[in-house]
Parts: sequence; C-alpha cells; structure tokens
Amino acid sequence: MNKTVFCRTGSIAEKLMPMLRKYRAVVAVLLAGMLLLASGGWFGGNKTDGAENASTDMDRGFDLAAFERELNERLAAVEGVGRVELMLSLEETAEEVYAVNVRQSQNNGTGSSYEQNLTVLSDGSYGETPVTVKSLLPRFRGAIVLCDGADDAAVRLAVTQAVGTVCGIGADKITVLKMEKDT
Repeated sequence: MNKTVFCRTGSIAEKLMPMLRKYRAVVAVLLAGMLLLASGGWFGGNKTDGAENASTDMDRGFDLAAFERELNERLAAVEGVGRVELMLSLEETAEEVYAVNVRQSQNNGTGSSYEQNLTVLSDGSYGETPVTVKSLLPRFRGAIVLCDGADDAAVRLAVTQAVGTVCGIGADKITVLKMEKDT
C-alpha cells in the first residue's frame, strides 16, 4: 500500500516539474508574497512615512503653547537675539470641516424636504469617527516679542521676518521690544 502511494506521488511530481520550470518566476513571486503575508509585518510593516505623521499631528489639534515654545527656541538661536519671550494672539482657532450627506426631495410640487447627515466611518470596536474633509489652521492676529537684542535694528528686522513668515502675518502686526534686564 505504501508503495502505490509513493508511485502516485512520484508520477505527480514528474508531471509538475516541467510546469514549475516553465513558470518558476511566477511561483517565486507567489511564495514571496505568501511569506510576507505570513510574517505579519515583521519586515518593515510598522514604518510610517511623513504623510501619516502629519495626519496624526493634525488629529491631535493645534497647541498654541507648544507652538510658542517651539518658536521661542528658534528665535533664541538667531544671532544677537539673546533671551526671548513671545506672545501670540489668535484671530480664529483651528477648525475641522466634516463631510455631510445631503438629501433633498420634492413633494408633488407642494414643497420640498431637506435632510443633512454627518458622514461617519465605523471602526469596528472603536466606534464611529466623522470623515474630515479639511482642517483649517488658526489665523494669527498679532505677536509681541521681547528680546535682549531688540535695540539692534538688524535683530528687530530678523525677528520680525521670522515671526511673520512662520505665523503668516505682516510686519505691522508684530512688535519687537527690548527685554528688561535682570538685576
């Protein structure tokens, strides 16, 4: 009985070998794909790119205090500025625009009905999250910068340009003042 099993297996292998030789590249690709699927992300499946990092930053929202701290550090690195304190004021805060389903129907010429629903994605066990169409960043109203080097016109200009560029406000909305000396 074992001999007939080996004979059948041998004849099947003899029939498959020419086909495997002919399509060896396809078989290699299929085996590699099955290996990657079976690995469960061991081969770089946890890497994230810049676009994903940006989206997670936007999901956390805008933090004015963290933004001011970061800008303070950058301004302090400018030559001649010295110690820096920064205060920013906002015109508008950050805002999310969500996708909406709209249905409008006519009722035999007598009137119309209008229905609007928020579009949500179901995440299985995590519940539902609204679909974000776009995220609007806050708009700045103005800035006050206190620094040691404000008596130098070149330093004032550099600080004004840096804050204006980062915050998207004009030079007329930025005031650079000399910081009081500690005693």
